[in-house]
Amino acid sequence: MRRRAWLGIGALLILLAAGGGLYWRQSAAPQAPVPNTVTADVVPTGFTALNPPLQMGDLAFQDADGKTVRISDFRGRPVVLNIWAKWCAPCVVELPTLDKLQRSAAPGTLAVVAVAVDEPDPEKVRNFLANRNLTALHPYLDPKNVFAKALAIHSIPVSVLIDKNGYGLVRADAPADWFSDQAIQLLKQTIL
Repeated sequence: MRRRAWLGIGALLILLAAGGGLYWRQSAAPQAPVPNTVTADVVPTGFTALNPPLQMGDLAFQDADGKTVRISDFRGRPVVLNIWAKWCAPCVVELPTLDKLQRSAAPGTLAVVAVAVDEPDPEKVRNFLANRNLTALHPYLDPKNVFAKALAIHSIPVSVLIDKNGYGLVRADAPADWFSDQAIQLLKQTIL
């Protein structure tokens, strides 16, 4: 009986040591510095600078296979995050420009992440994009409304420009023409 108690205590100590080592490793990992805020002269009409920049790395959503995806999974690449819904006419009008933006980006550079917030079924999101020939956009969805809560979204579409370290720098609360001179300049001055 005594031996079992000592084995249990030993196992507990090993688990505590392993957990402490994992915590130390994660807390000791270098964090990316907070980027400088975006100045108003860089932000065209229809966009708003996020001051201070918003760390978005832990925000989780799903891919078309139902697997959890986080903004931090794209770390090292700038992200254009777009929040949309199938029933939203301005969203549906904007999606082809986002698809074209993703298609025109060099592989491994810019990630255009379009997340549907109105549909919990990944297959329906996949079919919606495929039926509109939006082949460059991966189907993502947010069945738990993580982005609506984190970004205080009241209407869609919403887009956030996120730098390669996961900081949201600029937000648009309306559809954007991603190939306008202003939008291209904004992308270059903030996240590209």
